[in-house]
Amino acid sequence: VRKFLLYGIGSECMITEKTNVYANYSLAYRPVTFSELTPSATTEIIDPNLKDASGFNADFGYRGTIKKYLSFDVGAFYLNYDNRIGTLTQNGAPFKTNIGTSVSKGIESYIEINPIKIFTESVKFGSVSLFASNSFIDAKYVKWNNPLISNDPTKSIEDKRVENAPRQIHRFGATYYLKGFSATFQLSSVGDVFTDAANTEAPNATGTIGKLSGYKVMDASFTYKFKECYNLKAGVNNLADVKYATRRAGGYPGPGIMPGNGRTLFVSIGFSF
Repeated sequence: VRKFLLYGIGSECMITEKTNVYANYSLAYRPVTFSELTPSATTEIIDPNLKDASGFNADFGYRGTIKKYLSFDVGAFYLNYDNRIGTLTQNGAPFKTNIGTSVSKGIESYIEINPIKIFTESVKFGSVSLFASNSFIDAKYVKWNNPLISNDPTKSIEDKRVENAPRQIHRFGATYYLKGFSATFQLSSVGDVFTDAANTEAPNATGTIGKLSGYKVMDASFTYKFKECYNLKAGVNNLADVKYATRRAGGYPGPGIMPGNGRTLFVSIGFSF
């Protein structure tokens, strides 16, 4: 049985009729899950003394709309994650335990603008919406619990990047609307990541650790609504059929590198009632 108090506080201040400044702070708690108590590979060892994780999150930002042509949300965040559960190597085998404390901080923004509506409300030839979502993230360890190297400054993991945390995620796109038809094109760019807390550059023999390069993927989708309640959707994900990797696995379906999806096409029809 666990008993603890979690609290949070949030505030919002209107700057104009449709824009506001906001701020939030909240404690967080994450119990050990069943999946973390289950070995993901035959050689993995689970620490019998795994502790629950905790931390806090704070964010601050400015958001709103300007007339009918611009909407935005720009904010900064700070996340403290204590008693993170991760994997380190002991005696040549992966050992899952509480590896330390990480801090993630950064800036996130979203902006969408309709350039046609700046000048006119007429949509005779359709309307275009341009959007951009950008995240700049600094996620690093500030405390490391590995007893084998905690007192060795040449092997310290402090200030190492958190595994699978890219430094930037960018998405840019445009949507064209005309009556019941819409078409969207999006370009996504994701930065490189390390797949272990030690920030190992070169992959090992089994491919379970090692740096993964960033990648760029293009997607396109189309929607047509007709007879008020029907819609037809189609699209292509990874339009250029880019070869990239998203993560590494120590067990099933690995061990090894996990590739991203290649070019994928989809078509669907739906209705509402």
